[in-house]
Amino acid sequence: MSAIDPVVVELAALKNLGEKTALWLVDAGVRSRSEMAKLGAIEVCRRMLLAGHPVSLVAAYAIEGALTDTHWNQIPPQKKLEVQRLFAVMKRGIAAGPPVVKAAARSAKAAADAAEAAGAAAEAPAKAAKPKA
Repeated sequence: MSAIDPVVVELAALKNLGEKTALWLVDAGVRSRSEMAKLGAIEVCRRMLLAGHPVSLVAAYAIEGALTDTHWNQIPPQKKLEVQRLFAVMKRGIAAGPPVVKAAARSAKAAADAAEAAGAAAEAPAKAAKPKA
C-alpha cells in the first residue's frame, strides 16, 4: 500500500477539486493553490491539456472556483463568459501548435536558404576566375 502524496491531498481538498483533478494538476507540474493562483485557471488548464488530460470548460470553471472558494456553478455569469472566451482561445492556440516551433522552423529555413545563396555566390567568382583553355 503506497502513501498518499500530501500535495495531492492538499489540492484535492480545494473546493470543486477531487483526487483525480489533483493528480492531473501534479502531473502538469502544478503543486499548490498559490501556484494555481499565480498561473490562473486557463494556464493551469493548458498545462493539464499538454500533459495529456481531457480538460473541459467545466474543469476551467472548477479551477476558477477553487481559486475563489466558489462552487463552479455559482461563479458570476460575467466571469464564466470570460473563462469561456479565454478557454476557447487557449484551445485554439494548442490546436495551432506552438508558435515558437513554427518561428524556429522559419528561422532554420531562412538560414538554409542564406547558406545556399552564399554557396552559390562563392561558386560564381570561382567559375569566372577559371582560365579558359
